[in-house]
Amino acid sequence: MNTAMPYADRVSLSGPAGATVQSAGWTALACAAFVLLATVRPGLAAAQVGELDGAEIAAVEFEGNTIFEHGELRSAIVTRPTECRRPIPLAPVCWVGFALNRHYLDERILPFDIDRLLIFYSSRGYRYATVEARVEPIEGTFVAPGGMAVTPGGPDDRRRVRVVFAVDAGEPVRVTSLRINWLEPLDDAAVTRNLPLTVGERLNQRDYEATRDTILSRLRNRGYAHAEVLGSFGIDAGSPLAADVEFDIMPGPLARVGEIEVVGNDVISSGVVRRMLTFETGDVYRSAELIRSQRNLFGLEVFRHAAIVAALGNPSDTVIPIRVEVSEGDLHRMRVGTGLSTAECINAEGRWTSRNLLGGARRIEVYGRLANILADQLGAFPCFDTGSGEYGQLTGWAGVDFTQPWLFSPANTFQAGLFVERRSLPNVYVRTATGGYVSLTHALSQGSVTVGYRPELTRLAAADLIFCINFVVCEPSDIQVLQSASWLAPFTISAVRDRSNSVFAPTSGDIVRIEAEFASRLSGSEFSYLRVTGDATAYRQVIPGVVLAGRIRSGVTREISDPTGEAGLGVHPQKRFFGGGSNSVRGFAQSRLGPKVLTVDAARVLLADPGEGGAGCAESEVNDGSCDASVLGIEQFGTPRPVGGAAIFEGNFEVRFPFLTSNLSGAAFVDFGQVWRAASDMDLTELAWTPGIGLRYFTPIGPVRVDVGYNAMGGERLQVITTEVENGVNTDRLRSLNEPVLWNPRETFRDRLQLHISIGQAF
Repeated sequence: MNTAMPYADRVSLSGPAGATVQSAGWTALACAAFVLLATVRPGLAAAQVGELDGAEIAAVEFEGNTIFEHGELRSAIVTRPTECRRPIPLAPVCWVGFALNRHYLDERILPFDIDRLLIFYSSRGYRYATVEARVEPIEGTFVAPGGMAVTPGGPDDRRRVRVVFAVDAGEPVRVTSLRINWLEPLDDAAVTRNLPLTVGERLNQRDYEATRDTILSRLRNRGYAHAEVLGSFGIDAGSPLAADVEFDIMPGPLARVGEIEVVGNDVISSGVVRRMLTFETGDVYRSAELIRSQRNLFGLEVFRHAAIVAALGNPSDTVIPIRVEVSEGDLHRMRVGTGLSTAECINAEGRWTSRNLLGGARRIEVYGRLANILADQLGAFPCFDTGSGEYGQLTGWAGVDFTQPWLFSPANTFQAGLFVERRSLPNVYVRTATGGYVSLTHALSQGSVTVGYRPELTRLAAADLIFCINFVVCEPSDIQVLQSASWLAPFTISAVRDRSNSVFAPTSGDIVRIEAEFASRLSGSEFSYLRVTGDATAYRQVIPGVVLAGRIRSGVTREISDPTGEAGLGVHPQKRFFGGGSNSVRGFAQSRLGPKVLTVDAARVLLADPGEGGAGCAESEVNDGSCDASVLGIEQFGTPRPVGGAAIFEGNFEVRFPFLTSNLSGAAFVDFGQVWRAASDMDLTELAWTPGIGLRYFTPIGPVRVDVGYNAMGGERLQVITTEVENGVNTDRLRSLNEPVLWNPRETFRDRLQLHISIGQAF
């Protein structure tokens, strides 16, 4: 058989009968291949197919396939086996015959499925593949989808068959030569460098078309708006596994941007629209700049629709008029909302936005948020992680943000803002702050880089343990100095590359973030430190509806020597790392992963006799730290208090799958991580691993998420902090006991479960 099947613009296809089909493009080639394959289509291997027509298909299998994923082959054919609609969460339901998509044998479809597989292999370079199909009746006990055994003669017994496609791919056709023909006086090596199709590789349709599109895109980004690229290949009958590929390039005339017309705008001036364009009249025409400019217009958030259209006209035109079509959206918007989470209890927020302040598409936003609403009244449920006492009191923040979308370039955005806030990190500290920020963001093709400065006057309350453990400052007077209002003023720089395909529920792509903070006397900060964090997230859809998601996050922070020579206060407690929670390692409550300390009442517990549930220590033993508190039960200690760390490493792996309805999905996850007091203490063998499951209900503001993590860790040896005593009365001076205590509250299965309710995906 002598076959020459050009992939693209000039197609010559000869069949065994000598028939030749002339066509243009891959679509025509596929149709022609159907005609050709019909003349050589293998017969079905099983003679009894007619007798089994209409039988339920229990399985579809592929024999001999060692090259492609079976899922790829399944997607290329029509024949399907009976399968569970929701294979992961509803398997038990499928065992009893519900939630099944039943499929039945249609003998008319199988020959065309053979053709589809032949075209699948041919388009990927295996032009001489053979495929046969056979239908095998299933006798005896049958294992239904989901794992339930069905015996013959039972109530669920039916005629069942297995469809097997036997594939022999054969040897692939490989590219032996790749020739580029410039049909006009232009020979730009950069246009044809590093093409997807290379000599020695399989003659793959995808690579072939990608090569043509790559050349065309490069030309149109160099000013050749009317460029054309024609491709062809030939296979010699004497060497059927070798292909000679050619691309003919016709650049056409160099074109420049002509008149730019703006239509559809009303309140937003044409000048604002033109300012966001990355080209102007007279520039060399580049198609990528049209797309980039359109993205800039959408970034203003004032247009409901924006399109940039090039009037290409006659192929000989060297001036390309541009039409910018926009449709304005609401220039003022107000939003209010409320929510419930285990970390912030009942919360409510509001935001008012003006998107054309003083013209120029400048934006101003006024916002406010309240959290821990009714936390004390509701108690443990649903406010598990809000803390009690001072930590459970009302918190919130408010502020105003200003955005200037154009600064010297449409790629630059200037922002500034003022804020006031009161935030609680449960059982760690309560923070109040007033401050502001300025930042400049430069947009990149798939991300951005931002530099900023954020001064704030901050005050901490209930942070005695933090300062005593991490700053070795345990005297009340010294702690009071550190807890008084202090300036925290870091310079920041961050970079983001976002290649994910969705904001709320990505199914493919990745996101990478890196951020660094530097604070010292030079920046106006009373705390001197350097803090660096980074994380990478990836998403992949393995089968329709089922997504694998993974994230790795790490960070370090340390005190730095102040360039002014004056001693700084070190790393501010809010810049330390805390692990655990709904967006971290979900087997732990909020901030409960990592360094913690236990607290105990010295006068009431440590001095009490063992017969009364105490430790039986003397005052001198408490005051010098030699008191042994390990004899106490865990009920004698307060809730462990996180003290944070200088290094963190954590990760999450999650399988997200559909569940019951289109608005509901499930997840199975494994989280791991640890927080260390110092970067030098990092040891990956100490990572905590916590599996779990969850549900997400999708709403217009994002998914409402419920996760349950399982903590299989045993006890932890924790440092004990108490107060010194005088004459049987507690003082204000903190004291660390020498001997740590084994703390293990996870005695039952229920004790090991951790519930999280929140809004938004975990990552």
